Amino acid sequence: MKPFTRGQKASLASLGITAAAPAVTLSVSLELSGNPEVDVSCFGLDAEGKLSDDRYFVFYNQPQSPCGSLTAKGPSGKARQVFEADFSKLPDKIKRLVFTATVDGNGSMRQITGGGVRLSSGGTDIAEFQPQAGDYKDEKALMLAELYWKDGWRFAATGQGFAAGLGGLLKHFGGEILEEQKPGGAPPPQPPPAIPPSMPPIPPIPAGPPPVPVNMPPLPLPAAPPPVPQAPLSLKKLTLEKPGERKTISLRKSPGQEVIHINLNWDRNLKKSFFGGSQEADLDLGCLYVTRDGSKGCIQALGGSFGSRTAPPFIHLDKDDRSGQATDGENLYILRPDLIERVLVYAFVYEGVANFSTVNARLTFKESDGSETLVRLDSPTTGATFCAIAMITRTAQGVELVKETRYFSKGHREADGHYGFGFQWSKGSK
Repeated sequence: MKPFTRGQKASLASLGITAAAPAVTLSVSLELSGNPEVDVSCFGLDAEGKLSDDRYFVFYNQPQSPCGSLTAKGPSGKARQVFEADFSKLPDKIKRLVFTATVDGNGSMRQITGGGVRLSSGGTDIAEFQPQAGDYKDEKALMLAELYWKDGWRFAATGQGFAAGLGGLLKHFGGEILEEQKPGGAPPPQPPPAIPPSMPPIPPIPAGPPPVPVNMPPLPLPAAPPPVPQAPLSLKKLTLEKPGERKTISLRKSPGQEVIHINLNWDRNLKKSFFGGSQEADLDLGCLYVTRDGSKGCIQALGGSFGSRTAPPFIHLDKDDRSGQATDGENLYILRPDLIERVLVYAFVYEGVANFSTVNARLTFKESDGSETLVRLDSPTTGATFCAIAMITRTAQGVELVKETRYFSKGHREADGHYGFGFQWSKGSK
């Protein structure tokens, strides 16, 4: 694999990627200290460097282009997002693919600690670019890399910072953002409908044979209809704001392949411990489950029950982040949601802080098509160290995700008593 430095370019042919393998994969695994929220996107631009067709902006609300040439496959391993680009399907008007990362909130690109962009083809890693924090200051966005056409497709390690966030990038490339209407605000005024002019009376049909035109010039062809204007794009993520709000996840297309990835993250720069020391907060992610055949169990690091990817219940916890150093938090995967009856997803404070009020914990549900649903652990109860965050339940259409955010001061046993799973609990450690 060839390492690239900032600004370096090369043709794909020189990297061993030929026309016989028109599809390439680009993985983004950018890591930042403080763990701010990072969104990874791809802009499909024309020869003028503009987003002339908004459908080729691939991001969390639009994970695939209409022809299937650009696809956001979702996170994988350390990669925040994996893109696949198939040049054989890409329209001729798309000449540049710009891959970007943007930071939400107060973070900036000076917080980069590792990771970067990796180009692959046919399962083989070809090239890699790792941006360096020292090259950036308060930039909210980063144009990481490009695939562009110049007598053939080429790869460039761009590494260019950009002051504004995702919305600013979209406007920079010529896209239009849907402005969210404020609650209670009036919709923008609409222009009055055009009033057609009065029509002249229809002349009477003359008697006798119709006259034959002499040397009649050809009729002009009708003008081409104006292009249909594209609807502006919404950059708003789906967030379940209040307990009881829900989202349905359809399993009709691929019930055995629709993986639900559940990510728990929290702020790590808060060091208020039980005893006033400097220990980082240790939050644990877990779930209680019942499958359609009546089997039930608990997946969590406490007790070493990490589940399995390849055997029932097909629910897997990736790790126990006790150090607070894993920028991707803790991750739970439901690999066969079609087999579950219900799953209660929860988090609890193992050590480091007294409750949830100081860690800004949040849970993100990521689907295989790139869609994301955010649930914040907001309005925590003082002294409560266990939060039932969300319930996933089987429905006729697939599964339904419902926000709970119900807090318990006596932990697992009290939560189980409320939701009725019926387990016998004993004190555990790790």
